[in-house]
Amino acid sequence: MEVPQNISIKDLLLDFSPKMTKEAIALSGNAASLAGTEFTLVVDVSGTTYRYIVKNGKDFDVAEGDLETPLVRVRVSKEDLTRMIQKNELDMLLGIQNDLTRAKYDAMKRLKGTMTAKLANDDGTEYTIAACFQGADTPKTTFRLKTSDSAALARKESNPVNLFMSGAMKIEGDMAFAMTTQPLFS
Repeated sequence: MEVPQNISIKDLLLDFSPKMTKEAIALSGNAASLAGTEFTLVVDVSGTTYRYIVKNGKDFDVAEGDLETPLVRVRVSKEDLTRMIQKNELDMLLGIQNDLTRAKYDAMKRLKGTMTAKLANDDGTEYTIAACFQGADTPKTTFRLKTSDSAALARKESNPVNLFMSGAMKIEGDMAFAMTTQPLFS
């Protein structure tokens, strides 16, 4: 599903993304495996927050606002998200939502820490997306890779091990924590 280039951040996060996620879950047949789950997410865009509560892979409660301790809190600047929309480079931000499975949900429930993705663009600019799992600031890991490689990762055209081994992805910080994030990209 192509993101309209002129979509507002609010429309992207409150309408487009949840609709895309619902469709992806329905098409994948993952709804049954998500029975009994409650996925909570907050996307913080330069201090403006959007909350998601997804129960059983099918009941969506999406609104502006915060949650006290979401399973995942994603932080991105308004400037970065605006450029990501304009360049249609939202794969890393929307990737996990597009492919929510029981295995990914279970992996997120076990994760405690913060991972940051530093995505380098061909024009020399960079996007920064941080994901904090279960409110834990530590351990911390930073993944550095090109935007094109992050898109391939989100579309399952590549995997983290191959990117790391080829030198296309650099990892800084807690390597053990970095390894525990791998199921999110499989």
